[in-house]
Amino acid sequence: MNTHRNAFPRRPTGIALMVSLVLLLVMTMIAVVAMRSTTMDIKMSANTMQARRALENSDGARDMMTPMLDAHVFYHGWPTSLGGTIDNGSFPAPTGMSVTDATKRLDLGANGTYSRFNSSPAPTADVTMVDGSAGSMMRVQADLWVTRISTIPAAGNTMNSNSADQGVGGGTANKYVLFDLRSTGLAMGNATSRTGADYRALVR
Repeated sequence: MNTHRNAFPRRPTGIALMVSLVLLLVMTMIAVVAMRSTTMDIKMSANTMQARRALENSDGARDMMTPMLDAHVFYHGWPTSLGGTIDNGSFPAPTGMSVTDATKRLDLGANGTYSRFNSSPAPTADVTMVDGSAGSMMRVQADLWVTRISTIPAAGNTMNSNSADQGVGGGTANKYVLFDLRSTGLAMGNATSRTGADYRALVR
């Protein structure tokens, strides 16, 4: 029996090309999804870092303010570097600190009471802290509001001192001036963090 064979090869159907294109499409989609996920993770990490930075700026500025507030209560004013009348040698101010109105005594509540926070827009900060160049990741920037709450006698003392306590360290009795400190820390990307704390300064 004679067998006749086809002298012409079978035409390619293109199945290998189709499979390759499908695999390439699937791999491309996987790569795009992975890249978008990575980009999102980077943005979330950056936002978290800046939010934490803003919180650190808020807390750090408030910590820098407390020794200055002690000195302000003791000297009854601000140093000349901040627009006050006290000699800088005895009352040095941190770099980047500025006082909105150095003529107002915070220990007497001359800068206002809680009622100012009811206004809109928010009241101007009493003190600002800016340390570092603009755009720097290490820049410290914060606004602070200092509100006098009240005064209480120190242990074993009475409230016989006058309201102004004139003179450096003046006053006939030890007492505490209670303050409400509020600060808003700022960071890159418009990140903000608001913190607050009570503080008491001793009038000696």
